[in-house]
Amino acid sequence: MKILINRLTPFLLLFLLISGCKMANKITYINLAPLYQAEKKPEITGVRVLHENDSMSNTFVKYKLANLMYQPTKSLTTRKAFYSIAFALYPSYESNLVLDSATFFLSDSLNYGKNTEQVFSFPVKARFPGNFLLEIQLTDLNAGTTTLLPHNILKGTKNVAQTFLPIDNNNTIIFEDWIDSQTNFHLHTKNDSIREIVVRYYHRDFPIALPPFSSANQEAYNYDADEIYTFKAENRKSELLVFPNEGFYHFQTDSTSRGGLTLFRFYDGYPNVTEPAQLIPPLRYLTSNKEFKQLMTAPDQKMAADSFWISFSGNEERALEILKQYYGRVELANRFFTSFKEGWKTDRGMIYIIFGLPKTVYRRDNIETWVYGEKGNRVSLTFDFIKAINPFTENDYVLQRQTDYKTAWFIAVDYWRR
Repeated sequence: MKILINRLTPFLLLFLLISGCKMANKITYINLAPLYQAEKKPEITGVRVLHENDSMSNTFVKYKLANLMYQPTKSLTTRKAFYSIAFALYPSYESNLVLDSATFFLSDSLNYGKNTEQVFSFPVKARFPGNFLLEIQLTDLNAGTTTLLPHNILKGTKNVAQTFLPIDNNNTIIFEDWIDSQTNFHLHTKNDSIREIVVRYYHRDFPIALPPFSSANQEAYNYDADEIYTFKAENRKSELLVFPNEGFYHFQTDSTSRGGLTLFRFYDGYPNVTEPAQLIPPLRYLTSNKEFKQLMTAPDQKMAADSFWISFSGNEERALEILKQYYGRVELANRFFTSFKEGWKTDRGMIYIIFGLPKTVYRRDNIETWVYGEKGNRVSLTFDFIKAINPFTENDYVLQRQTDYKTAWFIAVDYWRR
């Protein structure tokens, strides 16, 4: 069941228009580090937005029912979860002006003990043109715990990612930004005028992140597509699509602009790391040039990776423990930080793998700050990541590198090697 409350009244909206813009959104002061934890309760596992028209957008939220607390009912024969999903729409992280909000109260008694995910949708009054911050809160009313997830609604132009909603052949929304070689899907839209979709295909081998102290210039990105396809769209959806080739695919309604929806085709099984060919590359952060070359040219890469860990840990049991921890972080980096390249290759992925989960994460419109240790402490370590303007993803952040990071980096690498 669902009950809608707390839609803004005109008088409250007028008050917020007058007073709200004087201060930054409170989310800029909230520690968002739980977003990058391996386990969160209750856990939001995906968000998609589809623009209905110039004044309304529909938001789809996927979450795990298994992470909710189910309590016995009066009959004692069933257990029931009570929870709420709330949202608030702001012009940006920098504004405290609430443009739209609502709270939905829900319950479930059918999925107790099941590993079930649920999708809940709601309309948001996001008006064209503009880009907005959507704050989503899922609260377990039995447990008294809340998950907060900020998400961008992009409506600055007509040719944006949220013009499309990818839905697979089983009529299930694709919440991830990546697909595998067997994924068959349609792109759904609410725009009746779309009759053709342009797809720009890129197949690039992107380098991994440079060390945080590096002063080397990173190579500029070439936006010229390797290939360009065209697909038909009828009755508000594309023809059935499947892309077996690795690379990434950028879907557009207007090929003269850079905006659009991008889906990435890494190896099958992504974001997990299981195959021998996937084990060696992430070791680049821990190895010298000579060591890495030897690993990459080894005839048996699985054996080479195992030998690498055993040589530093001293025995197979200890090696297995460290190996699981390291590649566990690689997989989490893939889940959290995938942009136009695998998450482990990105700047945030690199820092996450080597240093672990930061104690504190703050986010504003164009910057994300990670703090290891207590904020303001002389020995704490702070990394600033600047959001890049990237037509393929909203998840591309570039580390502000400093020579001061060199000592901390080598201490952390040495910790892994010992």
